[in-house]
Amino acid sequence: MFMIVGLQGFSQRMDTATVKPTSIAPARELKSYVWDKFPNHYHILAFNYGNIFPISPGQATQAYINYTSVPVSTGSQKNETFTGTARNGFANRMWSMGGDFESIWKEKNDIVLGIGGFRNVGGDGGFYFHGGYRYVLNMGSISLKPGLDYYAFRGSNHVGDIDNKQQVLYFDGFTSGSEFTITRTHTYMDDNGNEYQETTYHTYSTDRVEVKYRRKAKALQPLLEASGHWRRLSVSMELGYMIQIHQKSTLVFDQVNDYFREREELNTIRMRRNGVLTGPRVSLMIGFLL
Repeated sequence: MFMIVGLQGFSQRMDTATVKPTSIAPARELKSYVWDKFPNHYHILAFNYGNIFPISPGQATQAYINYTSVPVSTGSQKNETFTGTARNGFANRMWSMGGDFESIWKEKNDIVLGIGGFRNVGGDGGFYFHGGYRYVLNMGSISLKPGLDYYAFRGSNHVGDIDNKQQVLYFDGFTSGSEFTITRTHTYMDDNGNEYQETTYHTYSTDRVEVKYRRKAKALQPLLEASGHWRRLSVSMELGYMIQIHQKSTLVFDQVNDYFREREELNTIRMRRNGVLTGPRVSLMIGFLL
């Protein structure tokens, strides 16, 4: 006995329309706003104003110096003491301003050089030099720049003056005569193109010995800079932390002639370290793209 099983026909509707695959746009790398206009490299010349907040800025410098004065006319000796105080009671805020030059290449690298002046609210003042590197993280018209700077500071303060007219001063280890000589060497070129040097000697009477307090410091500053551009205008905000790595403090003695405004460094005395410049720093830069 055979059983025949029949299959009823069925139909299935098929959509013959072509299904287009979903297109995924490739990720576009964010480029600096200025990089499209300066495809190789560009430079920025900027004005920089900043504030440093040293945690331990230092104390006012006082000097007590024993010396012997001997008038040229009489030759009689007299023991005296110089007392002076520098106007450098350092406060925990120090402002700085100067010029910066930035060079950006390959869109990721930024070298910065700068020079300017600084002054502490307590009176210490001088000049600084700095140089550093930033790695540029482009975010369109805004760039973030983590980096590291090296700073060199040199400041000085007037402590006082010691009368040196027509007399010789004897300090502990050095002497200031009633006259001093300045030597200058100049290089000249004759008609045949040959260079030659000429040395001149000028002698001046010593009116006074000027006593100065000088502090030199070196510091590193890790930082983060945020930079934006509009046309050729560049504005940056910088936040960093200054870390002092070296300091040298000295008393400096200069022989001075007031009439001719000439001076000659006589000697220096090394002093102990006076505070540190370690602390946070914030600055604002406004520049022009070159």
